Amino acid sequence: MLRRPVEQAPVADVRESRTIAALASLIGASIEAPTGTDLSAVVEALETVDRASARDLTFVGNNKYARLLEASCAMVAVVSHNVSLSEAARARTILRVKNADTAMIAILELFAPSELLPNVGIDPSARVDPTAVIAADARVGAFVSIGKDAEIGARTVLYEGVRIYHGSRVGDDCVLHANVVVRERCTIGHRVILASGVAIGTDGFGYRPSADGKGISKIPHIGTVSIEDDVEIGANTCVDRGKFGATRVGAGTKIDNVCQIGHNVDIGRCVVISGLTGIAGSTRVGDGCRIGGGVGIADHLVIGRGASLAARSGLMNDVPEGATWGGFPAQDFRTALREFALIRKLPEWHQMLKPLLTQLSEAQTDPPKVP
Repeated sequence: MLRRPVEQAPVADVRESRTIAALASLIGASIEAPTGTDLSAVVEALETVDRASARDLTFVGNNKYARLLEASCAMVAVVSHNVSLSEAARARTILRVKNADTAMIAILELFAPSELLPNVGIDPSARVDPTAVIAADARVGAFVSIGKDAEIGARTVLYEGVRIYHGSRVGDDCVLHANVVVRERCTIGHRVILASGVAIGTDGFGYRPSADGKGISKIPHIGTVSIEDDVEIGANTCVDRGKFGATRVGAGTKIDNVCQIGHNVDIGRCVVISGLTGIAGSTRVGDGCRIGGGVGIADHLVIGRGASLAARSGLMNDVPEGATWGGFPAQDFRTALREFALIRKLPEWHQMLKPLLTQLSEAQTDPPKVP
């Protein structure tokens, strides 16, 4: 959900949509309930298994949390079909679904509080160049700045302090949170969400030693950035503009907080990138890749379609399609795990070899005996 209207539904309608029966219908769940359970009972809130109270609903997606459910006070639990439950865990209403994590989405959307949006139109404190084109139903918040020849699409929301430089375009149904900066000539597609502090189109990190050898020369970056439809980018992430041509983030891709996307990087469709990841310039990331947290990726690499990189990996080579790599430097993850296992045995092996090494050292230092 990009946002919810500020107007509230009548209280009676809200409560009816949150009964056990209504929630089961919403997510297509089968109901397993103790005899005499009132399926018209209203769920008051959502909570974790260990913190849920007697009117709460919780979620169980694996057997680890199934054990915690035994002592939980939750009135209702949404549970994946492949999770086994004890009798104690069944002492409440169970809503069985194929995947509890997926079912959680619809319920979270139902319980999500309404957002307080800027009013439709342009806030009096905003500064909008006369040549900019703003859709009539866009929402431009306080102290927003929109430059020359910029375009803002239908139903798009710009929260306080957003900066849109000249010549940039933001599509329909986008949400740009406070203090987002979109630099000149960049393109944002439809239904894009940019969290607070995102910077799109900053100069790439390109420098060379100066001709006189006394300093560092900056390389101009005259390219652009293209953020395609349905992309979401987390807080304080930076996407640099191309040296020439465009840095691209493909449709449906999700990027976490505090990531760095270098100049001329090309990211495919539906890629998931976790926080604190850095991708150096001109690397290509194929469709459907998954990149764990804190990964460092060198420049000019190719990561094949559907590949996965484990958290904290340091990538220095191309990755084949569908492969799973990890470690530092990154390699096939099975090989990396075997190396990790051997490294953990080194202290034990050292203690075993220490007497032999001592004997060998003594034998080499003792003078030879004269017959």
